[in-house]
Amino acid sequence: MTYELITTVYLNQGDYQTLGFGELAPPKLAAAAGFVITMTGHPSTEHVKTALETVFEQLNIDDPDQPWAIKYRLAAHRSLSVGDVVVIGETAWACAPSGWDLLTAEQLHDALYH
Repeated sequence: MTYELITTVYLNQGDYQTLGFGELAPPKLAAAAGFVITMTGHPSTEHVKTALETVFEQLNIDDPDQPWAIKYRLAAHRSLSVGDVVVIGETAWACAPSGWDLLTAEQLHDALYH
């Protein structure tokens, strides 16, 4: 069984964003890319974590092999970094200094409509 995870990448343009999402200044998110990640098996929390790691890797390596990552690079976007956000399905995750932090709907809304 395969299923699709609708994914959106937001780059944080707020001050001090590389110190963490909203740590020292309000985050200011701008949509950079939207795409679908196809997964095999039954939907699970582990698949979301795997998808987050795949997005991080593909948007940080020199030669990505996923079409959505190649398109992202061709659009001249910077690498995914601490403070940036990836929305997968109905959950939003901020890239942390180590791993990912789950965001509330209010945190995401405030960062999008600053």
